[in-house]
Amino acid sequence: MYPDLLLFAKRPIAGQVKTRLQPECSPQQAAHIASYLMRATCELAVEYWPGDVYLYTWPNSNHPLFRELANQFPVTLAVQSDGDLGAKMNAALEEGIGRSGGAVIMGCDVPHCPGETLVRASKYLCAGQEILGPSNDGGYYLIGLRKNSRFLFADMDWGSSEIATKTLYRAKQEDRHLNLLPRLRDIDTWEDLVLVAEHYTPLKQFMSHDIGTPIYPRD
Repeated sequence: MYPDLLLFAKRPIAGQVKTRLQPECSPQQAAHIASYLMRATCELAVEYWPGDVYLYTWPNSNHPLFRELANQFPVTLAVQSDGDLGAKMNAALEEGIGRSGGAVIMGCDVPHCPGETLVRASKYLCAGQEILGPSNDGGYYLIGLRKNSRFLFADMDWGSSEIATKTLYRAKQEDRHLNLLPRLRDIDTWEDLVLVAEHYTPLKQFMSHDIGTPIYPRD
């Protein structure tokens, strides 16, 4: 049985999502960008992940975009639990591991994640190993476990630049090894958006055609 892939997403309401993209874009544009990232991530996931894909939404699954994605792609909607990010991930992993014996959580901020990275992640989990995909800001874009652990997620400062380092340290304390996947830049700020778009053509095209803000390579 293949492990579940659990995508985390927040409903794309202007002023509530991707606020760190402002003031370079408006709250409405930021919400539109968030919607694009969710759709692109779902498309990536169903193409390369061999197991079931779940879209864990917040605060509920009632937004039209969520329903549209569930109709367009073979993804199952689920609702994130209450609590901070750590509590939400812990609860989702418990559900995924309970269903499939292993689960991977990935944010919807890395649609540029290479497909082979997802394939590699699934192979690790199927072989009984666990994984972490570190991001450039010191956090991580993906974590995959065979056995859940509240200790890995409790009392974390999720805005810190030391999240990946602390997670690896806690894993070592529990005598477990997290295999590292390639480091990626997740899209949180406008600078992230520009840097990713330089190498990820679909995002560059989206910004030009749908947002009306062309992304040009740096000098």
